[in-house]
Amino acid sequence: MGNTTSVNYLIKVDELQIDRIQQLHHIFKYWCNDTNYFSPISKDLAHGIEVLDIGRSGPGTWIFDMSSDYPKSKFTGIEIEPSMLPTIHPFNTRLIYHNVLDGIPFYPNSFDYIHMRCMILCFTDLQYEQIIKESVELLKPNGYLELCEGELSLHNMGPISKRIFNSLGKLLRNRSMNPFISNRLHEFLAKYELRQIKKEEVMMSLSPVNGKIGKLTGQNFYYILYGLKDILAKHMKLSNSEIIQLIDGFLEETKTYQMYCKYTRVYGRKIVEG
Repeated sequence: MGNTTSVNYLIKVDELQIDRIQQLHHIFKYWCNDTNYFSPISKDLAHGIEVLDIGRSGPGTWIFDMSSDYPKSKFTGIEIEPSMLPTIHPFNTRLIYHNVLDGIPFYPNSFDYIHMRCMILCFTDLQYEQIIKESVELLKPNGYLELCEGELSLHNMGPISKRIFNSLGKLLRNRSMNPFISNRLHEFLAKYELRQIKKEEVMMSLSPVNGKIGKLTGQNFYYILYGLKDILAKHMKLSNSEIIQLIDGFLEETKTYQMYCKYTRVYGRKIVEG
């Protein structure tokens, strides 16, 4: 499937981005009605199951939150950036440094529930589909695969935001990455014969007009763009000061335009006949 250099993740990981990822977990949880998952697995988690979080497990925020709520379940996370991995973690968790594009290092039928979100800046279309194919193989019979991605575009954008996100979309397409991969999640699950597929769309406000949570969401997106500033500046042929001014302009627009981002959550179940 490639090697460690094949990862496309466009944001350089530093302390600012680690803080942003941790905050984004809590932002997601708020907009998703205080839930960490969409699949119908509450009873299973309470009884104890094997859970895998793929991709950017990062500082372990999702896994640690889940492990606290469900101490009888066991949680495994995969992260490609060793600097992201915490040194201390709960007894029912483990975090592994590994590039999933080299293959997911577990035997088939190992997990009851597999979770992956926010990999839009990491995988090409083909890589994303391959990860889903492998994830289905890793599921136990009757297990669930759940995916969550946002569109790399916003609703009700101002002129500065349109300029930034139009350029970002072109940048991703040049790398065979899909800024609207969220629209294909349902298709991927169906292709690999998962059943009982359900989809939910979550609209997240980026505007302080919608209160503190809107302000925090807007700031989180600002730091995403800030993490992309070098690659965006090169793509847009802008100087460092010009791209920073443009990204600052995006943050100002969140105060006057009620911008929203659409996230899609989808799950499917592995039904084995016979």
